[in-house]
Amino acid sequence: MTPPASGDRLGGRDLFFATLVVVCWGLNYVAVKFSVSELPPLLVTSLRFAMVAAAILPFAPIRRAQVPSLILLSFTMGSLHFGILFFAMVSVDAATAAIVLQASVPFGVLIGALMFRERVGLKRGLGVVLGFGGIVILAGAPEGGGHPVAIAMLLFAALCWAFSSALFKLVPPIPALTYIGGTALFAVPQTLAASLLFEHDQMAAISAASAFGWGGVLFSAVGASIVGHGLWYGLVQRHDLSLVVPFTLLAPVIGVIAAVLILGEPFTLAKLSGGLVTMAGVALIQFAWPRRRARSL
Repeated sequence: MTPPASGDRLGGRDLFFATLVVVCWGLNYVAVKFSVSELPPLLVTSLRFAMVAAAILPFAPIRRAQVPSLILLSFTMGSLHFGILFFAMVSVDAATAAIVLQASVPFGVLIGALMFRERVGLKRGLGVVLGFGGIVILAGAPEGGGHPVAIAMLLFAALCWAFSSALFKLVPPIPALTYIGGTALFAVPQTLAASLLFEHDQMAAISAASAFGWGGVLFSAVGASIVGHGLWYGLVQRHDLSLVVPFTLLAPVIGVIAAVLILGEPFTLAKLSGGLVTMAGVALIQFAWPRRRARSL
């Protein structure tokens, strides 16, 4: 276990790392939108996982005892969360996706209460209501930035993320890089099989994809997964969650700004009001957490 850092603030290096993480995660919404605009979304998911596994596993080998847990998490976090997320983003704005995926936080509160009998409390309960309330505003508005079915798929993807996080607490400890690389490895055949079953003309799309399409896949794999999650797990090992978790509130903000500036998506009243309500709920939940350290990975 990495010794935790002392003090009540992040040092210069870790402050830079935390900022880099949320920038990578925010820009990832734009990267995914570029990639699924040119390539079948399930194929994009499979390619992304293949890149991540190839880059990480030579440095973080999998032990036999870890295989069952990694296979389970590769299905819930890999195939379900990312597969459904990428599929939904074909029909939804990147800015809308950045907001709706924050539902993983209130979902996490509900799952924690059901699975681990965690106390919700008044503040976190209000946060759950606000978190989902903002998404209702988005889904119900014509200018919300996505078809209601696609928004429902994003909500399910957020639920899969929260459920996977709960499962991670139940399995034996797995080092962070092994977790990222192992779940990617076992998700490749699942998502590739889904692509072959539900999509078509994959080779034609691969041949026709531009630098923007491939760049989106590459950034999603390297920027969001390897750099973003790799640095993040180091931060939560070294610092109190109360110091690092609030930085995650910046990721959807960066995602919305990037979608408007880079993709030219409209910044509508529904996105503004729904986003503010959802982020208020997420912030209320995050800051209501007790001050504690993360589990060693």
